[in-house]
Amino acid sequence: MNNNYFNLINTELLDKKLASGNFPFSKYLFWDADYENIDIRAHSRYIIERVLTRGFLEDFYLLLQLYKPEEIKEALWKSKELDAKTAHFCSRYFNLPISEIYVSSYYS
Repeated sequence: MNNNYFNLINTELLDKKLASGNFPFSKYLFWDADYENIDIRAHSRYIIERVLTRGFLEDFYLLLQLYKPEEIKEALWKSKELDAKTAHFCSRYFNLPISEIYVSSYYS
C-alpha cells in the first residue's frame, strides 16, 4: 500500500506524542481498561487488535511506528477478534493471504 495516506494527518504532532512517553493511542479505544497501566510491549496483541478494529487513521499511524510489521502480522495470525472488513484491509495492507486471517463469526 501507499503511504500517501499519512499526508492527511499531522505526523509531527503524532511523533511528539510518541516521544512524550505517555500512552499514545486514542483513549476511547481502551475505555474498558486503565490505559495508564497498559504496557506497550506486554500488551501488544491487545493494542494491535483494538487499533486495527476500532482506531482512527492517527492510531494506525502510531501502530506502524511502534510495532514492526512482523509483530503486527503475528498478532493478526493469533487474533480471534477481527471482523471481515478489518481482516480484508489487513490482508491487503500487510500482503497476507486472507485465508491466514481468522474472521470472527460474531460479526457475521
